[in-house]
Amino acid sequence: MFGYLLKRLISAALVLVAVSILVFALLNVIPGDVAQTLAGDSASQEQIAAKRRELGLDRPLPVRYLEFAQGVVHGDLGKSAISGRPVSTLLMERFGATVNLALAALALAVFFGLLAGTIAALRAGGYVDLLVMMFTTLGESLPSFWFSLLLIQFFALHLGWLPVLGAGTLAHLVLPAISLALPAIALIARMVRGCLLDVKNADFVRTAHAKGLSHFAVWREHIFRNAILPVITMLGLYLGNLLGGAFIIETIFAWPGLGRLVVQAIFDRDFPVVIGAVLLIALIYQVLNILVDLAHAWFDPRVGTEAM
Repeated sequence: MFGYLLKRLISAALVLVAVSILVFALLNVIPGDVAQTLAGDSASQEQIAAKRRELGLDRPLPVRYLEFAQGVVHGDLGKSAISGRPVSTLLMERFGATVNLALAALALAVFFGLLAGTIAALRAGGYVDLLVMMFTTLGESLPSFWFSLLLIQFFALHLGWLPVLGAGTLAHLVLPAISLALPAIALIARMVRGCLLDVKNADFVRTAHAKGLSHFAVWREHIFRNAILPVITMLGLYLGNLLGGAFIIETIFAWPGLGRLVVQAIFDRDFPVVIGAVLLIALIYQVLNILVDLAHAWFDPRVGTEAM
């Protein structure tokens, strides 16, 4: 298992290097840069060129990347071209808010998704199953920002129960967490239902029933335990998606998270912040992938044996 983990860590490091090269290259070849933003709309070409020299943007791209990579190795992501503050500080200030939002959304998604998927599998072919499938279809088809607007209209504007913008209290967390969780609930419910029905009809389940085990014991020890492995994989990857893809929800609710910081940095052409955020998100994805594999090995020892 140690050798397998070492291979995964090396693979993750190579992925991060590839991501850094790709993002650094793409951001530095698209039209416009932060020098033009800082110089102002009325600045002359000479003033923009002077600002580019001041920021070091006139140097060759490989030289700038190597300097950036050297800083990353030493834990330095550079400084924001707009505020002049360290990128790592800006990311950590916002990352906590994004983690809180993502974990709250994931908790809602896991609870209601597992509940709905299990009930649908237990009542497969009935009216409850049909209602769950209708909900999952809607949840996967309709965009999350549309749900956000409905929630704002009903709970904030019509009833006045919850605040819309900002953070600071649990009440501020409710609407963005629900908005972010709704598509995930639909996805988890559909996947849990499918996995449970697949395992339910397996030969070893019929054998367990034939041995005289109770219905509850068969579901707990055989059906649910074997059906949960694909769901764990999806949950691990979806948490990374929640951490890195909550840009729209954070913007709608003015949630002071990482996504909102990146959106503003893109508009400002503050590329050091964008690159640092992308690397952080890529690192999160890699860590979650490794944790998912370790969880597989814990739930199914055969995975760990094959890895060795």
